Amino acid sequence: MLDEGKSREELMDELNELNTILESNRESTKKIIENERTLSKTALELVDLAPSIDIYDFIAKKLGDLIENSIIAVSMYDEPSDSILVRSVTGENQRLIEFSQKIFGGGLTEIKIPLSSFYEFYDEEELKKNTILSGKLLKMEDGLYQVFAGRLPKNITRMVELALNMGDMYGTGFESKGKLYGTVYIILKKGNTLNNQELVQSLISLFAVALQRKQAENEIKKALKEKEILLKEIHHRVKNNLMIISSLLNLQSSYTKDEGARNVFKESQNRAKSMAMIHERLYQSTDLKNIDFGDYIRSLTTDLYHTLVADPDRIRLEINVEDVKIDINTVVPLGLIVNELVTNSMKHAFPEGETGYIKVELYRKSEKIILKVSDNGIGFPEDLDYKNTSSLGLQLVNNLIRQIDGGLELDRGQGTSFALIFEEKK
Repeated sequence: MLDEGKSREELMDELNELNTILESNRESTKKIIENERTLSKTALELVDLAPSIDIYDFIAKKLGDLIENSIIAVSMYDEPSDSILVRSVTGENQRLIEFSQKIFGGGLTEIKIPLSSFYEFYDEEELKKNTILSGKLLKMEDGLYQVFAGRLPKNITRMVELALNMGDMYGTGFESKGKLYGTVYIILKKGNTLNNQELVQSLISLFAVALQRKQAENEIKKALKEKEILLKEIHHRVKNNLMIISSLLNLQSSYTKDEGARNVFKESQNRAKSMAMIHERLYQSTDLKNIDFGDYIRSLTTDLYHTLVADPDRIRLEINVEDVKIDINTVVPLGLIVNELVTNSMKHAFPEGETGYIKVELYRKSEKIILKVSDNGIGFPEDLDYKNTSSLGLQLVNNLIRQIDGGLELDRGQGTSFALIFEEKK
């Protein structure tokens, strides 16, 4: 309600004052919205930051784009050396580079300052001013001398400031949850001021969280790499141990005169070798959980063929396999099954003088994986139940099939054909 006792001029003055307040509020609201947009956009960019982009370069560029006529120096905290290492600088010029070469003997990104220097520079009463620890953006009243924590004489830092026309300087540490991740220093050209300091502080807090996340990711990657190396070493040692067992069985067989006993040793030797080949592939592979079973079958059956078939002109080996990735827990029993079925065909399908082929197939059909070992030899004995036999090899096959929840089908139509059908375990 208007005060009727006031003059028209007084009322107009009040109205103008209200309009000024409203305009100021509008500008303030507009600024807040713009700052929120900048923060949101930067946060999304950090989330989607490509692995090839250095996060320190990203931070320096972002602040350099926001703060005109400035030099931005972004450093990382290196825990092993307990030092601050300059990682990225924007706004540098040739004269600044020359000063760095003369004073430090290298480029700006080669500067390294022990963290102890910052503790020594600030006494306990002024510890709250220590920009490295506070996480708050503060003005460096002593300029470059304070930036370098007293590591350079005042006359030298003053000379650099004058020569490069440096003005106000601000700095802080990237601090998150009480842990230091690096530092940032903003050096303005003389005559310039740091506008929108609240946005700069908010961005620095955002960058601190991003650096914390990046370091956590790097630590996870390092742990995974160490685990990968350890697993590879385990596979390598298992493979070596299995090959030693195979060699011992071979050596033992040479001292045995009984043909049946020698065959038992030879079969056991091949079983050890079939498992050793799996661990060898896992040791050489980048995938420590799955193995290309098609490639494994090619190697295993070829190795068995050269070991067991004395006359390649009499028995032909055909391999038709798809490249199927299978989990290690399934691969080991599958490898032993292939070993037994192929060995049976090579040893029993073609008595002396008989000729023919042995075919090994591996393919997917819908959700199933089918492994087929067949031959056109004399055929599987009609009076022999392959699911209930005294044969060690077939007993082993049946036990292993139950282990992978598979099913085995026998076709006696043309020679012998065993088809193993199973699903890949999730």
